Amino acid sequence: MAERDAPRRTFPFSFGLDRIGLFALDAPYFAAFLIAVLTALALIGISNLRVDDSLSELFRTDTEEFRKYEQIDRRFPSSEYDVLVVVEGKDLLSREKLEMFRNAVVELQLTDGVGGLVSMLSARNIPDASGYAPPVVPDELPADPAAYEAVKHALAENDIVKGKFLSDDGELALIVIALDRAMVEERTAKVVIGGIKEVVDKELAGSGLTAKLTGAPVMQLEIRNAVERDRLVYNGLGFVVGFAVAYLFFRRLSLTLIAVLGPTTAILWTLGVLGGLDFRLNLFINVITPLILVSGFSDSMHLVFAIRRDILAGMDRIEAARNAVREVAPACLLTAMNQAISIVSFAFAESALIRTFGFAALLAVGISYMAVAVVVPTLAAIFVRREPAAAVDPHEREEGGVGVLQRMSETVMGFVGARPLLFVAFGLVAVLGTGHAFVSLKPMYRLADQVPDKEQALAATGSLDQKLTGANPVHVMIEWKGPKSDAASTGAAPIALYDAATLSVIAEAHDILEKEAGLGNVWSLESLRRWLETAGDASIETVQKYVKLLPEHLVRRFITADETAVLVTARLPDIDSSEILPVVEKIDKALEPVRKRHPGYEISVTGLPAIAARNSATLIHELTWGLVGDIFLVFIFLGIALRSLLVGVSSILPSLFPIFTTGALLYYSGQGLQFASIVAITVAFSLAIDSTIHFLNRFRLEEDRIGPGASSAREALASTAHHIGPAVVLTTIVLTLGLGVTMLSDLPSLRLFGQLASACLFASLIGQLIILPATVSLYRLYFPLKASTARSSAESTA
Repeated sequence: MAERDAPRRTFPFSFGLDRIGLFALDAPYFAAFLIAVLTALALIGISNLRVDDSLSELFRTDTEEFRKYEQIDRRFPSSEYDVLVVVEGKDLLSREKLEMFRNAVVELQLTDGVGGLVSMLSARNIPDASGYAPPVVPDELPADPAAYEAVKHALAENDIVKGKFLSDDGELALIVIALDRAMVEERTAKVVIGGIKEVVDKELAGSGLTAKLTGAPVMQLEIRNAVERDRLVYNGLGFVVGFAVAYLFFRRLSLTLIAVLGPTTAILWTLGVLGGLDFRLNLFINVITPLILVSGFSDSMHLVFAIRRDILAGMDRIEAARNAVREVAPACLLTAMNQAISIVSFAFAESALIRTFGFAALLAVGISYMAVAVVVPTLAAIFVRREPAAAVDPHEREEGGVGVLQRMSETVMGFVGARPLLFVAFGLVAVLGTGHAFVSLKPMYRLADQVPDKEQALAATGSLDQKLTGANPVHVMIEWKGPKSDAASTGAAPIALYDAATLSVIAEAHDILEKEAGLGNVWSLESLRRWLETAGDASIETVQKYVKLLPEHLVRRFITADETAVLVTARLPDIDSSEILPVVEKIDKALEPVRKRHPGYEISVTGLPAIAARNSATLIHELTWGLVGDIFLVFIFLGIALRSLLVGVSSILPSLFPIFTTGALLYYSGQGLQFASIVAITVAFSLAIDSTIHFLNRFRLEEDRIGPGASSAREALASTAHHIGPAVVLTTIVLTLGLGVTMLSDLPSLRLFGQLASACLFASLIGQLIILPATVSLYRLYFPLKASTARSSAESTA
């Protein structure tokens, strides 16, 4: 069958990429072989994908602040690498339960991967005259009830234990385990942490005590497991849901497979490239899959609908695929370019993790377009069978599911198009109202949002927040030039760890954390000095002597090996970073006089909570306004690329509406703007701009076919609704269900992403069916198509 006479549109910046599908159609079986080879290579790349479970990578920036934080991990290897064992139960200090608790501690010390541990059993009494400090809990518990009660009382009132390793109600005990990093590298964190959990559960079995593990290594392991599980379960479940819904409407296996295999291939190719380039899976990179699913499935659906329309009219499948490439592929390429513009600011973000996501997303957009543009026409040329000639007129309504969508789209768009001023006013009011809520959102970040909330780590952290002072360490790091510095050459005496001035600085920092900031569980060299002071001897020599008696893993928590830096550490509950920031600023401000009195010391407030509190709001603002700025660039680019003021103006309201609606949903539900929120909005905007471009591309094609006239805009709108409406509605349904399954995830951030993406997609559908047709109709009411414009448009196409 000959090609239809409707003009085909391209645009100045396409560089011929919109016709890549035509090359595949010249040799479809060779193209299919090439697709199979590339997919096999992609599977090899996917096998190399690894999970980035770092809790701090999000805040990695090229700043002095972050470099200070990194020094903690390098110079105090125990501080950020602890496993916290939270043991809970009634009558924890009863003889039988304390005995079982001690057995668990002994066995844990012998467990592979445990470098050392501290618990309430580590507490010592005041040193005697000979300097020996006996343990508060003796190796043999006294048989006499009164003597045992004295031991319990001494333990509960010990300054080292109370509020730090034992809760005030005596129902929670904390064991802090320093992992052996070499062993963890050799045997993996999963094996080592699993072994710790197995030992403690075995030793406490039948005691009535329960044990849960938390701390950064446990959280990282749970994040890694959840990311890997979600990647398989929810991507697979989303694929099944999408396939089932597409088949329900198409009722043809070949068309359904083509519609689904296009974006599926795009996902495989993208993940293969990311694996080959050693990108690591994390919260952000995991969103690459739904980003491809949204853009790839939408483009695939529009191509399949165009092919289906011609096939049902009796056209040869090769020619039907060629027509689809000529008519739809330019819009698909333009969509990919606009998606790249909408996320390009991510690639220049201050956060290393977000920059990585930006580069990965740009790769994904390009690969997704290439995959869909080649795979869909190729599979259509091979698998779609020819229908009897003139089976269905492409301009007549169909029956079945697609027919239902056509009638609904035509009815809604026709009703809106007849009353454009009313619905444009509705769209403007809606965008302004929801936009106000969007700009009123406050940034929010909690570590708990990144960790699975149906596992043990968050449950244990919650117990620590409630009964102790929290599980998240904030540090004051004090540094100085040691004896090996060039102090001698300058004539100044070198600073040493046990100088009176050094101990004074440590004591002042300790007091600031404990008294002015109101934090608990504060640990430093000052803790040891105060303990010795109760024995009547807090001399520098005695302090130095007892430091040498402490286990190495314990000393390295607050003194570096070269004795040129110390930590003063407190613990915070897991609260929003906006609540932590005032505490961090208060500590920093209170330390300023100490810095002035002791200029030889460099004093900084650091730790993951401090870094998150300082940087999360900045990063979220940066991402949000970067996205908004990119969106307006998209509108400008659209108008220039398609040389149409109609396109630039009419795309604004329907594209902003879903973004601002999602913001309003967050605002009125009392939630702030989180990292997951921004990613969800970015993904939803991809669909909104995708559908907008396809709508405007089809509308301009129909205008060129119909030509100028009093009723041309109305006829073009009706024909656009007929052709585009079903694809837009079906795409939204499939994607809402496909992305909505993430609401079942164990990761709070991924659940939030699923909720917001579903809401945003629904708002996008309203924008495409109501606001966009009304805007186009209103524009044409005042600026009708001119004959010269139609001719020049047709002449400019390839």
